[in-house]
Amino acid sequence: MNSTDSVVWVRYARRQPGERVTDEPRRALPALSSEAGVMPKISDEQREARRARILDAAWRCFYEDGLHPTSMDMIIRASGLSAGAVYGYFASKEDLIFAAVTTSLSRLRGELAPILERAMQSTPSSLVEEITTAIAGFTARDGFNLTRIALHGWSEAQRNERLRVLMRGYYSAFREQLARVAASWQEQGIIGRTATPEDVAQLLQSTILGFVVQAAIIGDADPAAHGRGLTTLQPE
Repeated sequence: MNSTDSVVWVRYARRQPGERVTDEPRRALPALSSEAGVMPKISDEQREARRARILDAAWRCFYEDGLHPTSMDMIIRASGLSAGAVYGYFASKEDLIFAAVTTSLSRLRGELAPILERAMQSTPSSLVEEITTAIAGFTARDGFNLTRIALHGWSEAQRNERLRVLMRGYYSAFREQLARVAASWQEQGIIGRTATPEDVAQLLQSTILGFVVQAAIIGDADPAAHGRGLTTLQPE
């Protein structure tokens, strides 16, 4: 309904008995039904695309300015959407940060799942090289890199208990997977039994997370170098 129709409807509704209103409304008064002027619902695909667009804008802002200096207004402008659209998905910046971390970890888990499934037929050096290669590919985005944002997220988790619980659950589960792989390696004689599988898992996880830190800060972290280094450290 345009502004002219709105004025006409008001005059029409307030007319006196027998009074004729000129320019009578051109459309029938909407009934209380699905045709009552309600905006059509967007599809699930469109909704997911909008959510991804907002998250992408948030990642870009976090990458350039950090978590705390970034405001919701900055994210809204970067997304190109209205404030109402953005707040319709995320009620606050804290919710958006949590969603960004959750989405990243969930997608990375999916990237690493097939690697971990076949890891028992691998070696420590090959596994680390394959995982860090997958991480390097996953974190490289058009115009930004998620490794730097990961460091911001780890820092935020020191003050945000909700975020810390999320990350602790993810990294604990990842380390448990590595421990199961290490136990299989020991059974196959691929590695020794001086350390427990849990000890080996801690070392592997520290190496992998260290790759993320080097990639974010130094910028020259090389998956192949990690593989060669671990091969050299393994006893002949």
